[in-house]
Amino acid sequence: MPKPQEIAVLQVAGLKFDDWESVWVQKQWAEAFHWFRFTAAERDTEVTTAAGRVPLWTKLQFKPDDACSIWLAGQLAITGFIETRQVAYDAHQHGVMLIGKSATAQAAKSSVDHKTGNFDKKNVVQVAQEVISAYRVGMKVIGAPDLTPFDRLQCEKGELVWDFLERVARPRGVVMGSDSFGNFLLIGEHAFPIVTELVEGINIKSCQCVISHKTVFAENRVDGQHAASDDNSGTAASEQTCTVTGFPTAMRSMRLTPAEQPIKTPGEICNRARYESIWTNGTLIECTIVVQGWLRDGVSLWEPGDEVHVYSPMAMLDMGLKIKTCTFTQDRNSGTLTTLDLVAPWALRSSSNWDVGNPVQPGGDPI
Repeated sequence: MPKPQEIAVLQVAGLKFDDWESVWVQKQWAEAFHWFRFTAAERDTEVTTAAGRVPLWTKLQFKPDDACSIWLAGQLAITGFIETRQVAYDAHQHGVMLIGKSATAQAAKSSVDHKTGNFDKKNVVQVAQEVISAYRVGMKVIGAPDLTPFDRLQCEKGELVWDFLERVARPRGVVMGSDSFGNFLLIGEHAFPIVTELVEGINIKSCQCVISHKTVFAENRVDGQHAASDDNSGTAASEQTCTVTGFPTAMRSMRLTPAEQPIKTPGEICNRARYESIWTNGTLIECTIVVQGWLRDGVSLWEPGDEVHVYSPMAMLDMGLKIKTCTFTQDRNSGTLTTLDLVAPWALRSSSNWDVGNPVQPGGDPI
C-alpha cells in the first residue's frame, strides 16, 4: 500500500479516485494557470462515494468542465476543472487520461469584455480588477507594485485577458501570475524569507543549471513619446528616453525597448528602463532541481514563489533562488518526485540578492 505522503487524489462531485498509473501536477507562479494530467488503467478496483465503494469503470465518468480538486499527500494542491478526457481501449486493455487546469485558465483565454476598452488614468491594479471582474475569478496583490496611473491606455478589440494584462504589467515592473485556487496574481517588489536548503549530495537528487549572459545587457534604454499638450510639448513630449546600467561586463551591449504606452514623465520612462534591466538580468540563472517526494522537509507541499538557498559547488551556486515552477510526478518507473524550476529572485521581483546594475551573490561576488 502506498505511503500517505505519496497518494494523489482527484475529487469530483463527491467521488474520490486515487488509483493512478501516472500523476503529473504542475504549479507555476508566473503563468496564467496551473494544471494536471492523470492516467488510469482498467483493473479490479473501486472508488469512494458518499454511499460507499463502487466499481471504478461505472463511476469514473469524469468529463470536461467538471469542477474538481487535486490533493497530494493529503494537502490541497489545485482547485479547478477538467478540460480534456481521453479514452483508449481495445479487446485487452482500457485506459483513461484526464487533463485539467486551475480556474484562471478560462478567464485567461477569454477576450477582454469591457464596455469602452478605455483605461485612461488608472493604475495596473485598477485595470486588472476591471478586466477580470467579468469572469468571476479572484485577484491577489503580492508586495508593492508600481501604481503609477497610465495617462492613456486602451485594449485592442478581441485582445485576450492574459495578453492584455501582461502587456500593461511589464511597464510597471509587475509579474503577472496565478495561484492554484482561482486567483490571478499581480507580483510587485517583495521580500520572502528563505524556507529551506537544497544541498548537493544531501537532498538534491539531480540538478541541471545554466548560467548565461545570452540575454543580459550592460545598458537598457527605453524610448517613448507623448501627445503634445500645454504642459508637455516639443522634444519633452516627442523624444523621451532613459538608459540605465544593466549587468557590468567587459564588452558593451545595449538593448533599446520602445515604450508600449504613451509616457507622461521622465520618471516614468526611467522606471520602465529599470524594470527592463530587471527582466534581462533575471535571465542569468535557470536551474532545475529534482528532489524525492512531494513534501518540503516532510511537512508542506513545495510551492512556487517560495525562496530556497541552493548550495551546489558543481553548479557554482551558493545563493538564494526563487521557485518559479513545481512539477509533482509519480509513476512506477521513477517513483514520487518533485521537479523545481528555479530562477534568480529578482526575475520574479524579489528584493533579495539583487541590485539593478550589479546583481551579486550573498558573498558579494558578481555572478
